[in-house]
Amino acid sequence: MAILLQEKNRKMFMETLIIKPTKTNPYICFDPANQRYEISGLSFPEDPQGTFEPVFNWLKNNLNQLNHKMQLHLQADYFNSASNRLLLKLFRILEVQVQAGKEIEIVWNYQDEEIQNDGIIFSRIVNIPFQFVNVPSN
Repeated sequence: MAILLQEKNRKMFMETLIIKPTKTNPYICFDPANQRYEISGLSFPEDPQGTFEPVFNWLKNNLNQLNHKMQLHLQADYFNSASNRLLLKLFRILEVQVQAGKEIEIVWNYQDEEIQNDGIIFSRIVNIPFQFVNVPSN
């Protein structure tokens, strides 16, 4: 279930999107007031499109209003192929904004070589700056 909050940000109303994680869905937070953008955890939902649709709606409704650098932190413990396709769709949307002059960066957090390689593949497909961060496992 997505939670949307209205935040007043420099005379504009921008939504905060928070989707709490489940056993099969990732944690998603798009919080412009605190400049916090994150997708993390496991992602193998029964309805991947339904899971990511609020994210695409948020981008459509809010991305043009951002007046600060967007650093999207991703930490994929596991994303299935359907989730990866939707991540690519998200990156394509962000790529258009980068080409239009928005400052956007993907911070790809990984704990193993397989997840790191997934990020490298994405970074070669889209023209968005990627930063790779090795996060030690607990």
